[in-house]
Amino acid sequence: MRFLGLDVGGSFLKGAIVDPSGKVEERLHEPVAKGSLEELLAQLERAVGTLGARAGARALGIGIPGIVEQETARLRHAPNLPVLNGFALAEEMKKRTGLPAFLENDANAAALAEAWRGAGRGSQDQLFVTLGTGIGAGVILGGRIWSGKSGYAGEVGHIQAQPDGPACGCGSRGCVETIAGIGGWVRRAEELLVSRESVLRGRPLDPEAIVNAAKADDGVALEIVDGAAAALGVGIGAVLNLLNLDRVVVGGGVAAAGEFLLERIVAEVRARIFPQVFADASFRLAELGGDAGVVGAARVAMVGLAA
Repeated sequence: MRFLGLDVGGSFLKGAIVDPSGKVEERLHEPVAKGSLEELLAQLERAVGTLGARAGARALGIGIPGIVEQETARLRHAPNLPVLNGFALAEEMKKRTGLPAFLENDANAAALAEAWRGAGRGSQDQLFVTLGTGIGAGVILGGRIWSGKSGYAGEVGHIQAQPDGPACGCGSRGCVETIAGIGGWVRRAEELLVSRESVLRGRPLDPEAIVNAAKADDGVALEIVDGAAAALGVGIGAVLNLLNLDRVVVGGGVAAAGEFLLERIVAEVRARIFPQVFADASFRLAELGGDAGVVGAARVAMVGLAA
């Protein structure tokens, strides 16, 4: 028995054949075709044929960067793939492939993967946060994704960390994402470099370079990293005080900073929540790396087929 997982990103399509234990047996990775709806659908159909024909797949799971309305299985809002807005993707892929198909937000799918086979193992109630261009998150309650009524649950990136902070694409100001997303790191670096000396001057401003400079005790870099950790502390702390979860898993490209960043996030969370809530929670770096999306999508198919 095999399952197919597709992770449809704004730039790349990843696919995998996954066995019932979570082992990835074959992978696909290619630029995503997003010029038109038909172009994208045809690419997804080909990917299923390429992977599934040889595997005898039972079902298809698809992770998408957007809000998935579970009641209708439609994509409500996909900023990086606007051709899919309002489209019933799972239903269409079932028609095209003959496989039962299930759709889920990509961060939720990755959260499910980490809960199943990664750093969330052994916990039934947890928060997964992915750090990248944006701040994605997924909440697992009782071992299952908690999506909320319309699919908006878990938006840690849009908890307000600075009421007078930068404008956010969601319409608010000072959201966690505006500070701890990659754009926030770059913006803050540019602001500080106007008046302060730093080894970052004249270098590409990306989180990896900033973290490396911070590890070398560069003052500007340390201020940027600590600012991002503080914003994440606000968002994660709010979720823990609300839900009293026992695990927080941090992943995504920026999380490659590893324990250096995680330790700062944990310290900021600790300062903001009830002592017992903090004592109840463990904090870990994600373990599945680039496979989280496809393993999670395949797990969505497994769970969906069994429901």
